[in-house]
Amino acid sequence: METNKTFPNGFTSWAETHFEIASYISRMSDDGGVIDFVHNMGGVGAVYELAEQWADEFEEMNKDRADWDGEWFDKIEAFCSLKNNPNYKH
Repeated sequence: METNKTFPNGFTSWAETHFEIASYISRMSDDGGVIDFVHNMGGVGAVYELAEQWADEFEEMNKDRADWDGEWFDKIEAFCSLKNNPNYKH
């Protein structure tokens, strides 16, 4: 993990996001998507970095968002599905 990391929505928000993304990655690790590719090319360490990168990106995309109205889990799932799609232009 980057040592000078900033957390645009606070550490707790980032940690919760990271946990959900890591859970998604664990569930989808053998589906032939980006996660599978990253694991095959760089091993477990590369997957750790991927989870951190995705958490950083999701948090930055939702910077200062105060109210989720219950759709937070759906948004993370959709974000991860999009990022894991090998045809998605990152």
